[in-house]
Amino acid sequence: MRPELAKYQAEIDVLVSFIEGRLDGPALDAALATEEMKTLLGTFENPRYPASSNHYRQLHNKQDRSTLGGLVNSEGIIENFLRQAEVSFQAVKRFGSLHRLILAALPAYLDPPMEFLVEKIVPADDAMSETQKKKVIKERLKEYFKCAEKPPKWIQNADWPIRDGKPLFFVGQLAINASELFHDKGAVYVFFDPAKGSFETVAQFY
Repeated sequence: MRPELAKYQAEIDVLVSFIEGRLDGPALDAALATEEMKTLLGTFENPRYPASSNHYRQLHNKQDRSTLGGLVNSEGIIENFLRQAEVSFQAVKRFGSLHRLILAALPAYLDPPMEFLVEKIVPADDAMSETQKKKVIKERLKEYFKCAEKPPKWIQNADWPIRDGKPLFFVGQLAINASELFHDKGAVYVFFDPAKGSFETVAQFY
């Protein structure tokens, strides 16, 4: 570790714990809320390129750590900081490895929250091979995300509603082509909530 960073040992230990797979997203968010962490992660800021050189800013720039993508990006940002700080660590790529596994099994019309994937979809048995895990993931996704006929064809990012830990049933989608009401064309995606007996819609535009 660089000698001038020794006073931030507690904060560095937190970052190392995240990189080594011992800390989750919410715990990291709580740790990032301190002034000490903000100062530490701004150590290598280049005044000419603050947005791309300040690790604290990078970790807060659209990095939603409730999603797998946000966690993967955070791993990369923190690993880059620790290398610049000359801190020793063993990167396990916990979220990166999980991301690759899920991407191999996840259809394009789904992008569930990280919490849901870990709790409901991804098998916890470390003795299983990746091939076995992919098979289980695909089977569980079919069990949870059901359609009347075809799955949604999203215009933008997948936005399948999940209520009380359960994905709603996809009924179908309708094209939006009413220039007198909407500036852009789009689609309405209709979902049914069996628990409440009600419908819910998601609208997306080009």
